[in-house]
Amino acid sequence: MQAWVAFTVTALALAAILALFLPRRQLLLLGIAAVAGIVAPVLFDWRASQGAVQVIYLISALCVVSAILSYLWPWKAWQWGLMPFLADAIWHVLGPYSTIASGNLGPIPYIFPFFSAVLMAILPIGVAELAAYFTRRQQAKPA
Repeated sequence: MQAWVAFTVTALALAAILALFLPRRQLLLLGIAAVAGIVAPVLFDWRASQGAVQVIYLISALCVVSAILSYLWPWKAWQWGLMPFLADAIWHVLGPYSTIASGNLGPIPYIFPFFSAVLMAILPIGVAELAAYFTRRQQAKPA
């Protein structure tokens, strides 16, 4: 129970800080992307067998989520591809079911989830940027 409290306080503090600087709609969409990034690995861990298939399903689903979000908010579309994976990395490091502990490796177990999140986010960032490009192009055309 104590881990849930720490994770919730951290998430709400981060949301409060972001609320000072971001528009309400963008903050809501960032929250949706973060929840998708935490829920999708849980669903595909349950649905798919272990291995590369799970990662392919996960990245494909988050590509769809990032494309939808970049259609809704086409400015700085890279954030829609990166946010789900960063939320998942934060979940693995600070979440209530985290098994990461420092040992002889020092900070490496804390850094590796963020490194893998950035690598897995490359394709969703590209998809989000393409969707945002076509959305901006469609909005620029006179009716």
